[in-house]
Amino acid sequence: MIDTPTGPTGPTVEIRQRESVILATDVRKLVAWYRDVLGMKLVRSFEEDYHYCNLETATGICIGIADAAQMKVNPVDRSQNTVILQIEVDDVAAFFRQLEEKGGSITFGPALDAKNGFYYGGFSDPEGNPWWVVDAKCP
Repeated sequence: MIDTPTGPTGPTVEIRQRESVILATDVRKLVAWYRDVLGMKLVRSFEEDYHYCNLETATGICIGIADAAQMKVNPVDRSQNTVILQIEVDDVAAFFRQLEEKGGSITFGPALDAKNGFYYGGFSDPEGNPWWVVDAKCP
């Protein structure tokens, strides 16, 4: 069990959620993939001092895509990322069929977690960034 401090030992500064940021080798190509395959809408784009884009879904998922080279990051084996983004869909199998039709790369699943009664799986974007996907029954 993880200890969660409260009272005077807990955090004193309120934190708020922002978009998760994906560092891209080819920003334009990756933005197009998230737009065309996952249906995200480009809501902001910065091109003057650096390349950075904000994308959102109709359900409120927000991501940023930044130029890895400008952030002085050399992406290597992205399948070894220690942070994985996760989304929820109504039907994992149907989502994967749609993803494959549009050139997505399924990494595992869909599979059934029989104990908890939900479906799950994984996919990666064209640059190899991993995502997990679960259905609404996932605890």
